[in-house]
Amino acid sequence: MLVPILALAAAGACPQQASALEAAASAIETQYFDEGAASRIARRLREEAAEARQRACLDEAAFVAETNVILDSYDPHFMFERPDSDAGAQDWLMAWRSESRNVNAGVREASVLEGNVGYLRISSFYPWDLAKPKLEAAAGLLSDTRGLIIDLRGNGGGDARTAQHLVRALAPAVEAVQTIERRRGTSSESLPAIELHLGGTARPVAILIDRRSGSASEFVAYSLQALGRALIVGSRSGGVANLVGEPVELGESYAISIPDARPVNLTTGVNWEGSGVQPDVPGGDDPLYVARRALEDRLLP
Repeated sequence: MLVPILALAAAGACPQQASALEAAASAIETQYFDEGAASRIARRLREEAAEARQRACLDEAAFVAETNVILDSYDPHFMFERPDSDAGAQDWLMAWRSESRNVNAGVREASVLEGNVGYLRISSFYPWDLAKPKLEAAAGLLSDTRGLIIDLRGNGGGDARTAQHLVRALAPAVEAVQTIERRRGTSSESLPAIELHLGGTARPVAILIDRRSGSASEFVAYSLQALGRALIVGSRSGGVANLVGEPVELGESYAISIPDARPVNLTTGVNWEGSGVQPDVPGGDDPLYVARRALEDRLLP
């Protein structure tokens, strides 16, 4: 059970863990976008810290993992961590960028299926400067297809700007799809200028999602579904919508990333947090086949 395990987190032998919980509670209280929820989360962490001061210490990995389990129960975009402090360790962003070379910047497959239907599988959204040439190459291959299937199954998200470029490419006349709400107010969020050419609105589009589709991939599916631009096929997505700010240093080498904003779709007035993106058509045993039939039977002349 979580409470007894995490309650072991920070006795006198490791007061830094109790201190980290207190600091995380304070940071969440002031920065989490939902002020009411922030108070509840902070109270929970302070209860854990109070228990921790009287118990033996947890192993570091277990302490971090159990803290994240608690935070995830409130918002999956929280991330409590103890970053590698070794002088030679790579910054996580540089490591992520370096990893992109091994996965073709997330563009894993582009092909032309029977019936001249294009298929594009994107496993993750890497930074735009890395993903752009890969997506442009895929767009060239798929340029003469009659319909397009974008497979975002298993895509947990990534770079928001790359996802925005994909939405803009498929809905070129649309300047914005959502606003961003923070404690200090609401701001507009414009889509980027068109740099990727995927046929605009000339071709019908189906998007494949599943429960492992999250964050930026959900933004693509939800935005295009709300615009009536894409048919969503598969199963309900993960339901992770809130936006995360820069990591907050907590002392004792710990840090926490806090969701400090929520997107609000201009068409629906809400977002997909918790509920996920709901498919228009269930994927069944073979979602790709279902998507192909949907494009061929319902959308293509």
